[in-house]
Amino acid sequence: MSLAPPAARVHLQEVAVNVNKSLFCFDHDSGATSSGVFAGDDPLKFYFPLFLYHVCTVFALSRAINALLRRANVPLVISQILAGTLLGPSFLGHIAPRVGELFATPEGWVLINTIGGYAFTLHIFVIGVKTDLGMIRKSGNKAIAIAVLGTASPHLAMYITGLALKARVPAAWAASFLLTNLNSWWSLSAFIVVCCTLHDLNLLSSKLGRLAMSAALIGDFANTFAIAGVTSYLLAASPSEKLQRIGIASVIAFTTFIAFMALVARPAILRLIRDVPEGALLTEARLIAVLLICLTCSFTGELLGLHATYGPFMLGLMLPGGAPLGVTMAERLDRLVAGVLMPLLFAQGGMRLNVKKITDASTCALLETFLVVGVVSKFVASIMPCLYFRMPVRDAVVVGLMMNFKGITEVVYASAFEDAQVLDEQVYAAFMINVLLIGAASASAVKYMYHPEEKYVAYRRRTVEHKKLGEELRVVACIHSQDDVGPMLALLDASSPTPMSPLSVYLLHLMPLAGLTSSVLRHFKHGKRNCVPSGTTDSERVVNAFQFFVQQRPPGAASLVPYVCIAPYATMHDDVCAVALEKRAMLIVVPFHKRLAIDGSVEPTSHNAGAIQAANTNILNYSPCSVAILVDRGSLSTVAATAAAADGFPHRVALYFLGGPDDREALALAATMAEDATIGLTVFRFMLPADRQSRGGEGDGEEDRRDEAELQEFVLRWVDDHRVAYSENMVGGSDEMVDVIRKTSPAFNLLVVGRRSESPESPLTAGISDWSEHLELGVLGDLLTSTDFGCRVSTLVVQQQTMAAAGESCRLPELPAKHKSDEPV
Repeated sequence: MSLAPPAARVHLQEVAVNVNKSLFCFDHDSGATSSGVFAGDDPLKFYFPLFLYHVCTVFALSRAINALLRRANVPLVISQILAGTLLGPSFLGHIAPRVGELFATPEGWVLINTIGGYAFTLHIFVIGVKTDLGMIRKSGNKAIAIAVLGTASPHLAMYITGLALKARVPAAWAASFLLTNLNSWWSLSAFIVVCCTLHDLNLLSSKLGRLAMSAALIGDFANTFAIAGVTSYLLAASPSEKLQRIGIASVIAFTTFIAFMALVARPAILRLIRDVPEGALLTEARLIAVLLICLTCSFTGELLGLHATYGPFMLGLMLPGGAPLGVTMAERLDRLVAGVLMPLLFAQGGMRLNVKKITDASTCALLETFLVVGVVSKFVASIMPCLYFRMPVRDAVVVGLMMNFKGITEVVYASAFEDAQVLDEQVYAAFMINVLLIGAASASAVKYMYHPEEKYVAYRRRTVEHKKLGEELRVVACIHSQDDVGPMLALLDASSPTPMSPLSVYLLHLMPLAGLTSSVLRHFKHGKRNCVPSGTTDSERVVNAFQFFVQQRPPGAASLVPYVCIAPYATMHDDVCAVALEKRAMLIVVPFHKRLAIDGSVEPTSHNAGAIQAANTNILNYSPCSVAILVDRGSLSTVAATAAAADGFPHRVALYFLGGPDDREALALAATMAEDATIGLTVFRFMLPADRQSRGGEGDGEEDRRDEAELQEFVLRWVDDHRVAYSENMVGGSDEMVDVIRKTSPAFNLLVVGRRSESPESPLTAGISDWSEHLELGVLGDLLTSTDFGCRVSTLVVQQQTMAAAGESCRLPELPAKHKSDEPV
């Protein structure tokens, strides 16, 4: 059905427009722009100023509402519909009729409907381009069962309900096939709704989010082809020759349309993007050509009686996501289309809502019965396959709620029904209220019930300190760009992999989600471009460097398992923690978001540095094992490349030990490095004088005894005063400790410190903790990396597996807020 309202008739200079079943007429002679208030014109009587007024008002009001409802995890589209409701006859039109009339003028109505429909067409094309059809192939039986049962059961339940209440169905409903139309799409979990809502909830990369998107995409395909096939069959089987011809013609037209997009439109766009340089966006001319092809498919679909968005969405699905096409669409169109123009369409759905028209309780109760039956049957049908595949009950309930997300398509189709005079004002108002309530309630319930971070509790100690003698060290190495490869490889080289104490590296090349709707976590395979949907060769270079590192080690000393991870920064920690939990990793190493520039200043590693910092913080909070943040200052990788140092040690490492779990983990990692004869290691222990040492309680005494035991074992096993040295430093406070660090640090290539995340405040750090800039580095880490301290030595900040991650505490830390630079879907 068309998004634009049909013109009723044309009489000379007047056009009749159907808005809420009232006939409005406006003069074609009215201009598009005004001469301004000083010339005596009212700008709001002209098309273009009125449109700008609508855009600004809807945008500001919807964002304000979303700011209030964001804490309740209400999706943005619900806030946009509510903004339209406040501007319509339900609120503003009732309180201030003259002000409300500005949003009910026929000129403004046509503009909003036309431009909103155009924006929705482009938006759904972009969603199609970003969608990875590989989800269907990888979805498995679980997603297929959810899609089939979750779509068929509501159809059947609403049909049976219609038969049971046939005597109470109004004649107008039967004549307009209202229940049939509601049944056909209210029971459908639209992929675009599920995708956009999960993006708002930061659940795109979650396991259940991927499952829901796969099921929704399968359901969309099955529903589309089933309706097309059944409709064509019924028409062709009709005794009327006219209907038979229409049925046969529709089959031929539908098949020809799909063939046209697959054999003409798709190759044309692929040719446009074929020779785009790596990392570049489409030029303006090529982007315009792609958009014209998209709009041509939309127009062709309208000619054939299909919805205006059907052709663009199907064409988008046929095209490769990621760079350059998907990234270009995201960079050039997303903010304008989804951020500015799309709210008009959803707000219009709210503007049509008039609660004063709800007068017949029996009619509303009948509609409510059908909608509740559809929602409940879909919810139950979606849960059943999950329980059959032995998913936890809470996860199954979450999937059922995800499949009942409402908002976007319901507004579009309801507006189309309203334009076609299928829905009267009372039914429309009751229907939209259900959309608002179900959409907001299901999204809020999902966010309240589902916390992916809870899945990353290891329920055992996975740390370097608890590693058994001769056991392999399993490390998850995270790389954001090629600049992170050198320092990471130098650190792995310093970890002393040998056949007797091997190293297993699980490489994660982390990339921001751009040009795709769903996150990607895949094993990297050489020679297969679909391993990296963005089409970039960065992953190829990164993996080659790590494979060369493994090949240079003795046989059996090191192994590599590379992954490609494409996800929003706000949820990137989900994939990192999932790999660490699955592979039983002991340590996750992530690069710091700042580095040393050529001129000696500190600069961000990329334009997404703030988002990378937030991702690192999330990993620290939810990791199922220990975590280390590597701050590159150039010293580690440079010296690693120089095999012959003055004293024969290509790596000289210093550990500054204050005490606590994180410092013991750093000591255990340093001891692992000390197994290599080419590593020079010095441990500096800082202690307060005996008269200032506090014994605050049993817990502190236990920690002190553990520190002493670990240090004594390290000294007895490794210290030889040449390659491995141990130094106790009695200091009176933080000033003396900082002086020792300042004097000793330049002689080393790598400084290792504990983050002290679960350690109490110490007199040794009390004076400098108030000036910490980067909390994820801890007190000493932040000191060593600050520009005021002037240290040009690479630093490794270590945090031992937290008590919550080890299953010793059920409390999980708060998830930091989504960074403002995260990409929109």
